[in-house]
Amino acid sequence: MRTLILKEAVGRERMEEVMRGMGLTLAKDDTVEQMAWRIWMAADRQSAVHDIDDFVTKVRYLSVRGKKEGALVKQLSAALPIWTRDDLLKHALDLLGNGSDEDRQRAAFEVAAEMDEYDAASAGVLTAFLKMDEPGSRRAGARALRSRPWSIFRGTAQQLSTDADPEIAAVGKEMLARIIEQHGE
Repeated sequence: MRTLILKEAVGRERMEEVMRGMGLTLAKDDTVEQMAWRIWMAADRQSAVHDIDDFVTKVRYLSVRGKKEGALVKQLSAALPIWTRDDLLKHALDLLGNGSDEDRQRAAFEVAAEMDEYDAASAGVLTAFLKMDEPGSRRAGARALRSRPWSIFRGTAQQLSTDADPEIAAVGKEMLARIIEQHGE
């Protein structure tokens, strides 16, 4: 699986044009309480692109899966405004200094969403959010890390759970509970 983060809004018509141009057909179009989710299938039914608009995190991303993952990622990256990991990390760090709370929160969630598996550089950027003096940045980093309850973040979750900011402490406790639930004591 590979997650691709869109740099900017892509309308439904444009997305349909790109997907159909790649030979994909719409297999599912569903909107639930917290997200819009469209699944585009390859003709062989062995590969798919999930187009997800998460209303909670305000992140729009594509999850590419299956045998043709590499080819689909290349095609999508050429046809749509997709962040490369390094550019996304630079963008997130730039927002730490001059972005709005909303922009920083979205960037932190984008970094977390793009991190399909542990990546030291991405984790370092999210940790940088936690080290800022500005409460909004710290909360953004904590919320984004909560979405990745991996055992490697156990120490971070423990530190967050004792934070002086009650909201960050609550996020840390929830993250730690999810880590323990998924990975044990």
